[in-house]
Amino acid sequence: MNAKISVTCYRSKILSNGEAPLMVKITKSGKCSLKTLGVSVNPKYWDFERDKPKSNCPNRACIVSIITNALQK
Repeated sequence: MNAKISVTCYRSKILSNGEAPLMVKITKSGKCSLKTLGVSVNPKYWDFERDKPKSNCPNRACIVSIITNALQK
């Protein structure tokens, strides 16, 4: 059984600073679990179709690096 792993912007939980946390979504055998990355981003800088930060996102390089490291683990 293979697990599907992806990173998503959890916009149903907006933080007090107006940003949404980034979560690792792990799906295996029809069950889903979410783990936080400890990073948040303003939803206007997130591409929800591709699940990646937009090119105009501040700290984009740092966020992409964190996402890459999380997916490798």
